[in-house]
Amino acid sequence: MSNAQNWRLVFGQDSYADFSASVSPAVEKAVASGLVPSTVYVNVFSGDSITIGANEDPNQVLDLAYCRDQGITVRRRPNGGGAIYAGKGSAFIVFYLKTDQPRIPETAADAFPTLLGTTAQVLEQMYGIAARYRPLNDVEIDGRKLMPTSIKLENGVMTLRILLNVTPIDTEIAARALPMPPEKVKDKVHKDIGSRYTWLEREIGRTVTLADLTEIAHRVTAEAFAPPGLTEGSLTLDEQALSQDFRRQMEADDWLFEKAFDRRLGTTVHPSDKIGLGRAKAVGGMIWATLLVRDDRIAGSIINGDWHPRPLESVSWLEQSLVGIPAREDAILEHFGVFLKRQDVEFAGVAAEDLSLACSKALASLTPAQ
Repeated sequence: MSNAQNWRLVFGQDSYADFSASVSPAVEKAVASGLVPSTVYVNVFSGDSITIGANEDPNQVLDLAYCRDQGITVRRRPNGGGAIYAGKGSAFIVFYLKTDQPRIPETAADAFPTLLGTTAQVLEQMYGIAARYRPLNDVEIDGRKLMPTSIKLENGVMTLRILLNVTPIDTEIAARALPMPPEKVKDKVHKDIGSRYTWLEREIGRTVTLADLTEIAHRVTAEAFAPPGLTEGSLTLDEQALSQDFRRQMEADDWLFEKAFDRRLGTTVHPSDKIGLGRAKAVGGMIWATLLVRDDRIAGSIINGDWHPRPLESVSWLEQSLVGIPAREDAILEHFGVFLKRQDVEFAGVAAEDLSLACSKALASLTPAQ
């Protein structure tokens, strides 16, 4: 497809979790395959739901029993970032953009300030609110988060998802469903979900309409990327079929719990093994390190977290590369330093010292695995 072709603007009304686990990966795949042009998708959520990032274990970041009791839909999405509760009436503005086009960032470190800085400026211009970009991937108003975001840069496509909090959520339910580790808010002005969260209707003092969201999408797209044009369209039959395929995969427990200890390492434990768990906060997000130690060497690892690795598969590369490393802080730090220098890996906002700190805490907590 020609780079001069108009981009496509699509509207939908799926819930946050359903969109993330079906429509979103389908559109991403269709753009990557050249079946459709670069696409901007505006989706207004039809109900409350939760997703966790592709690199997260729901046992670590959610109160699953509470979610089940409350009937809250939970899905694991095929994108980075952390666990997010999104309410009915809030909306996604998602960019699925071919990276071979002009002005499309090729790294997360460039993409977040480009797009989120522009979004903050557009909201300030349209509504007179003091929206500000906060590195690495937040837009805030007076320290309160207005929009969580996530990014994926793979197969020649930048998928950057802006979840715009339009309407309020039940913060008591959200706080219980997503218990927040203290490390996550240590550098925040507001420490609990009720005070850390805001929504657009609250800030502008009126109802936000689909016309508002459409104008935001048009203005952000034009100012950040200046595409040839943005033409309204709909999902193709191929995208609808792909969406159903992804839904079947991502509603399964095998997918949801893929990064849990029992499924990843539970069957490999020897009687003399020890296991430790540590976590640390980097600029790019939380890191959870699970280490299985045998004969003073790492026999297995799970490195979870809510940062934005590029590519997603690089976290598996890191986990596999740790096997056989001496279970010592100096050896682990040196190994991370070498790994993060790879040209095919980007852990935006995450340094070797951050990863090493989580692993050091895991080593300090070692207990018999059986």
